[in-house]
Amino acid sequence: MKDANGSRFELLLGQADWSRCTQVGEDGVARPLAEGWATPAGRDRLPLAFDADTASLSLSRRISRFRAAAADTPPDPTQRLGAAADTFGNTYSIGAGGTRIDAMSDGSREASTYAPAGGAEGVACASGPFTPAAASQQAPRRLLRAMAVTTEHYLVAGVSPGAARSGGLRVFDLMAGGPSLDLAWPAVWPFAPYDLAARPGGGLAVLDRTHGSVWMLDRRFGMQAMFVVEADDASHPDDFLPTAPGDAPAFEVTDVTARPWFNLVVDADGGGDPVALEVLNDDAVLVMDAAGADGFALVSLYVAGALAGRASTRIVLDVLDESDRPGFVLRGYDCALAPRPADQPQRLVIASGEGNQCFAFDLLRGSPALTLDPLDNFLPMRRFGGQRLVRRIGDAAGIQVAQDTGLGYNGAGGWLPLVAQIRPRFVLSAALLTFALDSGVTDCTWHRIVVDGCIPPGCSLRIETRAAETVEALADLHFTAEPKPMLRPDGAELPWLLDGPSARTDPAAGRGSWEVLCQRARGRYMQIRLTLAGDELATPKLVALRAWSPRFSYSREYLPAVYREDEDSADFLERFLANFEGIFTALEDRIAAAAALFDVRTAPDDTLDWLAGWVGLVFDPALDAARKRLLIRFAMPLYAYRGTTQGLRLAAELVLSSCVSPREFALPNGSQDQPYGIRILERFLTRDPAQALPVEPLTDTPRWTASAARWSPSEAAEGLQRRYAQALAASGVTDEAAAAPFRPVRPAKSPDVWSAFCARELGVVPQLAGALDASWQAYLASLSDTRGMGQDLPLVCPAASAQQVVWQDFMARGLAPDLRRWLGRWQAFLARRYQRADDPAFVAAWGRWPSFDLVPAPDRLPANAHALLDWTLFETRLEAMARTAHRFSLLLPASGPLADATALARQAGFARRVVDLEKPAHTAFDVRSYWAMFRVGQTRLGRDSLLGVGSRAPELAPQLVIGTGRVGASRVAFERHAPGDRLLLTC
Repeated sequence: MKDANGSRFELLLGQADWSRCTQVGEDGVARPLAEGWATPAGRDRLPLAFDADTASLSLSRRISRFRAAAADTPPDPTQRLGAAADTFGNTYSIGAGGTRIDAMSDGSREASTYAPAGGAEGVACASGPFTPAAASQQAPRRLLRAMAVTTEHYLVAGVSPGAARSGGLRVFDLMAGGPSLDLAWPAVWPFAPYDLAARPGGGLAVLDRTHGSVWMLDRRFGMQAMFVVEADDASHPDDFLPTAPGDAPAFEVTDVTARPWFNLVVDADGGGDPVALEVLNDDAVLVMDAAGADGFALVSLYVAGALAGRASTRIVLDVLDESDRPGFVLRGYDCALAPRPADQPQRLVIASGEGNQCFAFDLLRGSPALTLDPLDNFLPMRRFGGQRLVRRIGDAAGIQVAQDTGLGYNGAGGWLPLVAQIRPRFVLSAALLTFALDSGVTDCTWHRIVVDGCIPPGCSLRIETRAAETVEALADLHFTAEPKPMLRPDGAELPWLLDGPSARTDPAAGRGSWEVLCQRARGRYMQIRLTLAGDELATPKLVALRAWSPRFSYSREYLPAVYREDEDSADFLERFLANFEGIFTALEDRIAAAAALFDVRTAPDDTLDWLAGWVGLVFDPALDAARKRLLIRFAMPLYAYRGTTQGLRLAAELVLSSCVSPREFALPNGSQDQPYGIRILERFLTRDPAQALPVEPLTDTPRWTASAARWSPSEAAEGLQRRYAQALAASGVTDEAAAAPFRPVRPAKSPDVWSAFCARELGVVPQLAGALDASWQAYLASLSDTRGMGQDLPLVCPAASAQQVVWQDFMARGLAPDLRRWLGRWQAFLARRYQRADDPAFVAAWGRWPSFDLVPAPDRLPANAHALLDWTLFETRLEAMARTAHRFSLLLPASGPLADATALARQAGFARRVVDLEKPAHTAFDVRSYWAMFRVGQTRLGRDSLLGVGSRAPELAPQLVIGTGRVGASRVAFERHAPGDRLLLTC
């Protein structure tokens, strides 16, 4: 890209460009940024970092160590008690040393006792929002420290082993309530639960620290175990043997050798000190040891029961401030997975054994199998109570603050959110060396360097350059310091960036375009050294760098040669006039680049309404700038599809959807087959299916027909007449006039029986013939001479010319406009099927008519098989579609019972205004919201609905908020024995 004077620039923008540079250390050695940023370990050691969120280069951040006070005592891992949170944010924890379960309501923030654990006699449940339906009458047993809430709304707590039996689990149904259920292990299977973790598809993973094993339970709490069978077991008698009559069946476990889903591996890296486990999205298991061989917490990954990889948390030293590294060892106390979007790496948060700080790591899986990427989040804890970290937010969408981890911990008298504190500590300074920039001009005078970014007060950016005619010669030259960069007062020098983020100038914050005029950089190649300096609390952030060349010389172009005779004065004059050149060139650029104002991608926001007028668009005031640009960009496809369902859907997508891609404007549109998004539902597609019509050629010869539930044309007119006679007899109609043969016209006697018969046998009630017959009778009554025309509608064209005149006059002047259009559908249907009125097939079916415009709808049931099929097709197919034609519904996606009613109403109003402008004038519509879940009687699988995970899905059981919630969409109380949609437990 060149400016008005022919100068162009070399650009550094984005991580790919900055990674081509090298970082200069204190020892003067240059290290490539690409190699350092390629791995988490190298990236964290470099003093320069690239922030993907702001797309800027800055000084690296370091974590501060939150040192414990002298009087603080670290939590005791042997006394750690379990805790968990349900989908609605209510927190459960084991209290009183394991003798009860406490609960804290997310709504009232009040704590109460949920259930006694049976560990001590006489422990009563306190009143509060969590009160059990009935206390368990089982033997006193003491709860251990483990606890978890499954995705099926079951609260599970680990039970300590007794003197004569193994440990077990206690299950509480949070949805249905009622007493708890004990799941006990046989005594021959050693089991001491230490930690529990919910599996993503339901069920649990259980860590047995005492025996170094992990057990897996499915969503029905069925055990997934591996049994070891010895080679000589085939000679042993079977455990299950038939008994004699009268003998009581018995089964005794005498010698069962079993092992859990997998045993923990202990090797040279460690693995003998497990304290916590988590289950990843793919059902892989993470086990954290309090300390590995190097003294730091060790994270192990198990896939399908086998050890797949290990990673030490020693890498956290790379993001720890240098002053805090001596003597620091991250010993793990607990860990938890933070809620994250599905397209991002899962994040593991580890609580330090000191009990005053957490550290966050992104889990990177690949080669090697497991890598920990430490984050620079400062996560202190206040008076940590020593209980397990809980996941208090069900998904990443619920996190409202960027610093919120979505986790909670017990401290300072209650459950507190674990939030990253904004206390940044940056590296003091770092130097960056660019690659050789090529101007392409021999003996080039480099003009200026412009840096887009932010240099806050207290920070600085130093620019040094060196230039030569070859790349090899650059290494032998010293750098020359350039003047201090100055902030441009009018934003970026590029006219197409006038409204971009890089062009916004904020002198108080140091944000904008910083410019420096190169003093004596001359040569084809130039190299720049940037030195970023901060005050530990702030850092410069560089978004882009542009090096302009060659310099357009005002003295050479506009002044006589005498001004260049003295070398020193010419050099000064050259640099002096370059200041004015920079001002005038910016103005010339904007004039030359005026075409950018007519490009929807570069036009400023305040000109979009004016630009839209060029294509005849008028924007709704609620549209933002991004939507306006999309509408202008795709105005022509919108006009091409205007009035069609594709055009209506596109208009709604452009103003309501978060993302619209160009492929949406190509036909056929694949997104219509997806069970989400904005949908256009035409009413004729929602009619009830009529009876099946015959596909084989019809003949008038006698044939056998099978009697079906509903009449079809394959039974011929005789079958319909027979069914009508049976319907009249079943209704008790004995009057001979009322028991006349079936006709497509509503009879004067027993009209209800006729209507019910039509609805049952045809699926529709014919009306066209009745309306036409009524008009014919009124027309005949208005004539003084009917010319011999009968009272019934003619079956064939009248032969007498006088009668033809009467019929033609009736068809021309005797029909109301609505009836004329209605009858026109019937005549157009015949014209499409037979093409010509003299077609032998048409003559055989309907007789001879001069044209299709004179053919009436039959008021008597056609006896000809082809004519009967034509009439049936028209009444059951075309008329059913015509009655619902030109009517449609715009369906907006909603998140079910959890959707905000106010937001849905605002969105529906917006969509209504847009569709009302874009729809054809003769159509009618309504706007409704839909929920992409399966609903009986209201679904089209693969298009509008999805199959959920079951009746215990969280979105089917939202909390009922009085005044805003809906009783039909929320659950208030539950039966212990629910109907058939309940999930039965294996045990």
